[in-house]
Amino acid sequence: MEIIGQEMHLMNQTFLQALEKKDKQTVILLARRQIEAGATALDVNLGQNRKLGCLTPWLVETIQQAVEAPLFLSNYVLSQQRALEIHKGTATINAVTANRTELVSAMKTASFFGARLVVLLVSAACTPVDAEGRLNLAMDVLDVAKETGFPLDHLYLDPVMSCRPDPVSWSLSGGLPDIDLILDSIRLIGELSGHRLRTIVALNNTCQFLDGGARSASHCRLLHLLIEAGLDAVIMNCRDQNCMAVAKKTRLSLAA
Repeated sequence: MEIIGQEMHLMNQTFLQALEKKDKQTVILLARRQIEAGATALDVNLGQNRKLGCLTPWLVETIQQAVEAPLFLSNYVLSQQRALEIHKGTATINAVTANRTELVSAMKTASFFGARLVVLLVSAACTPVDAEGRLNLAMDVLDVAKETGFPLDHLYLDPVMSCRPDPVSWSLSGGLPDIDLILDSIRLIGELSGHRLRTIVALNNTCQFLDGGARSASHCRLLHLLIEAGLDAVIMNCRDQNCMAVAKKTRLSLAA
């Protein structure tokens, strides 16, 4: 399973300040400590902020001068492609929705640069509420990949794990998402094609309102279940030693 370090995102004030000041040393420190903690790739999440998004090429160059790691880049790079041009190795574009028009364009661009692509299983016409809805969107994504000739081994599908929006449900669940439908979605996606499809989730999209210790414990519980269901990649706090221990232990037990 791939572990993608999450620290370089705009909600991290240390990263945001380093970005605004073009502070290379802090960016390099953030990158190195995640790799040293066990990350196999790094997420560079600038969202749709156009001003900061323009710094993506500088970030790619700065990070890859210090560490040898593939990067997950915000889908802003689809329109500003310089970062894809200078990226060493295989970049990943994260994340586009399953809207057909957007998806066709994204797959063509990703193919041109030899990049991988994360597709969120949501679209303008459909925000699935169950595993079946996610599976239907996954099949739509496969159809577009077939039409455009996009290689399936460069594709990640994200079933979109998030907190429950209903305050009552959130309270009863202890802040956890509806994990059963996410687990079912991962299993079903894994069986969808003879060519094993990769699945990915962002672990920090859950339990955001819990304090540090409770959040870590919840992430550990979720991560164990997700790996057992067949998850291929996770964007997470790789400096959470408890979560990293769970990842290692679960992977070893499944390999035994």
